[in-house]
Amino acid sequence: MGTTMRAPIQHLGLVLPIFFAVCLQEAAAEEAAIRLAAAQGTVETRDGASESYRRIKAGEVIASGARLRTGADSSATLRFADGTESRLRANTEISVRARDEDRSSIALFFGRLWSKVVKRTGGGSSYEVRSANAAAGVRGTEFEVGVALDGSTRVIVKEGEVAVGDGEARPKPALGGQMVEASGRGRLGKVERAPENPDWDGWFSARAKEMEARGLEVAKSLSGRLNKRKSQLERLVGQQRSLRAEIVALEKQKKQGKDVGRRLERKLEELERVTMRLDSMQQRLQGAFALFERWGGAAKGGRLAEGDAISKLALDVQKIAADFADMIEEGTDLSIEGMDEMMDDMKNGKGMEPGDSAADELFR
Repeated sequence: MGTTMRAPIQHLGLVLPIFFAVCLQEAAAEEAAIRLAAAQGTVETRDGASESYRRIKAGEVIASGARLRTGADSSATLRFADGTESRLRANTEISVRARDEDRSSIALFFGRLWSKVVKRTGGGSSYEVRSANAAAGVRGTEFEVGVALDGSTRVIVKEGEVAVGDGEARPKPALGGQMVEASGRGRLGKVERAPENPDWDGWFSARAKEMEARGLEVAKSLSGRLNKRKSQLERLVGQQRSLRAEIVALEKQKKQGKDVGRRLERKLEELERVTMRLDSMQQRLQGAFALFERWGGAAKGGRLAEGDAISKLALDVQKIAADFADMIEEGTDLSIEGMDEMMDDMKNGKGMEPGDSAADELFR
């Protein structure tokens, strides 16, 4: 069972680093530091374009865009530049980004992640945890997120407020003592009271049994949503390309002495919003492809019903990944780095924030 999954998953290992390396790259000078504050057991990392993991020790700096994973009976604590902390439980894998001190995000592929987010004066900071099936955006709170074998995502809020969405409708606010779950088929549940004992082990076990019994149905659901996201990505990349052309034209008019400053500022703000949406989509795609990699291992091990069919489905996912890579590669000059340079030219050292919060932008 699952004997054909190995080749497509290995191919994905070649395609995805290229995709994620070129997608919305950040300038090193603009990145805020992410440090491994504590490590217990086996903690490993790899850069976005690398295929090999290496052991990492407490005190080391983690590059923005890197992947991090913990082994059995292991944990890792990350500390961001603003003092926000995130703790990976055992058997957890993530990728992490920090655009600056005010905006950071984590893509949770599977496992559990606890976070305590510092609320900055004026509420300017933002932090998101994204998975293949949900995203949680906050501006200062304490909460925990889990992603199970079937892709189900569970968000439990200890204090503060978290906006939880599925990429379709507006996010749902969950307050301290509440929880929200998104199923492996991408459906977001209602906000409920969190149990005093969340029984994470029981939740992970139940979700694993669901995947083992109905894995093909779950995999087909995610594959269909990937195709939908491809269309969304095409639209966003087209918007980004068009905005860049408009900005270049307005810059020329400005140099000619024309009064286009406000129009140029609005276009730059719009470009930033589009880029934030692409950034969010990138991390959620990372989560989706990571699930297919994990399912490949489970199918190969004979733990999933209809494992051969899941293996064949991975071939379609491989093609989707290659298409994503091609689209992003076409727009490498429309990166966050290039956008930041234009923003700096306009700002002249003054802050400029988009009209909506990062959490709102996640789900449009």
